[in-house]
Amino acid sequence: MKKLGIDPTKCTAALQGYGNVSQYAAIGFKEILGGKVLAVSYWDRNDRKSYTISQDKGIDPCYLQGITDQYGAIDKDKAKEAGYAIEDGGAWLGKDVDVLIPAAIEGQINAETVEMISPKVRIVAEGANGPTTLEADEQLKKRGIFLIPDFLCNSGGVTVSYFESVQNDMNYYWGRDEVLSRLDEKMTNAFQSVYDLHEKEGVFMRDAAYMVAINRVVKAMQLRGWI
Repeated sequence: MKKLGIDPTKCTAALQGYGNVSQYAAIGFKEILGGKVLAVSYWDRNDRKSYTISQDKGIDPCYLQGITDQYGAIDKDKAKEAGYAIEDGGAWLGKDVDVLIPAAIEGQINAETVEMISPKVRIVAEGANGPTTLEADEQLKKRGIFLIPDFLCNSGGVTVSYFESVQNDMNYYWGRDEVLSRLDEKMTNAFQSVYDLHEKEGVFMRDAAYMVAINRVVKAMQLRGWI
């Protein structure tokens, strides 16, 4: 948002899914960035269908987290009692928001559904693996929507898993603040590398991310004498 000159406190978001990724993305968007989350979707295991939970004034992600089970299913009745609207499962995608965060299922933004995206949307942050198809990518490019590709956007979890491995090897364990500080440094540097190449070469962010990743693999193979 800093790179794009966007004030997060004036921004809104909609998310697909309400598992671990989406819950903490929603909490962070509200409590850290100061924005509003207007809608989240979830899979209802009883009804065997998806719903979108929304509120025009913005949802309370911590409250919804408190009525969500371990599988990411929100208690629909309690949400209704709290004044939330219950909509079709795909409604999150068509919300008039600044940021879309698909954080559940692959292929959800495709050649057909990409047409549902509001003209207001500026950023798509891929919390899920492969939520956007190649055909939809072409439309996002044409519309100038800034994409944070999945293997950059959702790599915080695997990075902390790496930190756990490092700590186990050292038999020395870091505190929460140190873990978050190290994670912030890694993620910021990773984003900056991709963004710089995106700007330098004038390529789509997904292409820039692939270029950075492949170049690093090649360099590592050269340093090890494999090629």
